[in-house]
Amino acid sequence: MTTLLTFRNNIKSFLGNYDFVITPIAKGIFSFLVLWMLNKQMGYFSALDNGVLLLGIAFVCAFLPVEMLAGICSVIVVLHSIKVSIDVGLLALVLVLVFYCAYMRFAPKTGIIMFLIPILYSMKLVYAVPILLGFIVGPTAIIPAIFGVVLYYFQVGLVDLSNVLATTVDGEEAVQGYQYIINLFVDNKFMLLTFVVFACVILVTYIIYRLSFNNSWLVAFIVGGVLNIVLFLVGSVTLLVDVELSSVLIGTIVGILLAVVLQFCKGIVDYQRTELLQFEDDDYYYYVKAVPKLSVSESNKNIKHINSKTHN
Repeated sequence: MTTLLTFRNNIKSFLGNYDFVITPIAKGIFSFLVLWMLNKQMGYFSALDNGVLLLGIAFVCAFLPVEMLAGICSVIVVLHSIKVSIDVGLLALVLVLVFYCAYMRFAPKTGIIMFLIPILYSMKLVYAVPILLGFIVGPTAIIPAIFGVVLYYFQVGLVDLSNVLATTVDGEEAVQGYQYIINLFVDNKFMLLTFVVFACVILVTYIIYRLSFNNSWLVAFIVGGVLNIVLFLVGSVTLLVDVELSSVLIGTIVGILLAVVLQFCKGIVDYQRTELLQFEDDDYYYYVKAVPKLSVSESNKNIKHINSKTHN
């Protein structure tokens, strides 16, 4: 454990010393990957399928707030949708505007979650999302998670819709394209099940994580993971929908492992040194439970080697 703590402290110290360089580079790489995968998933607007263009946008995003990347992703989604059908493009515009009004105005920094979820779907890791969001963000992450699931199924609908519209009479194009997407949402029971499961797991994980008993963080991750699996299993039987249990299991395990790693980076507490403190003022008594984090002290000792010479 001491070795791991020392390694963690060294990494944190390195990141802190070179934050002015590492942060823009990390943001630029992250922005490029998000933009590239989003274009790869949709790919209808050929002008955006340009690596140099994406690199340029990612370079700009490296020096901008992360909410700007969410705005650029919104524009990309609308442009790809318009290329398939004008009315579907307007539907995509309504989707991103509603998301902006319902969430981005109040929590802009986490709005990128909406666009990460379709990417995680393609990587078969989306079922790790609710555990991580419950731990990192909290209940407010329910809204972007739901919109992210909607965006994923919107993209799935575009794939089939582009083929349908290719064989449709021009006069029927707008009506049929609009109806296809709406029917996709209305008849999709699995999408509704995902809404409920993600909301429940995020909320339960957050509540348990915030409790003060020993190792509440680990219990939160495990309970959230088990709940994730059970709810999808029960929902598949109740609603008669197909669920890829292997993807749910793998995603849940990955989510738990990532949450443990992130918690370790954030700080593991030493429950053996727990202190109960009491304060008071003119109006209240305050009872505080203080649990220190595990840490290792750096040694600043300089060791000098003295070689004695023997004289014959």
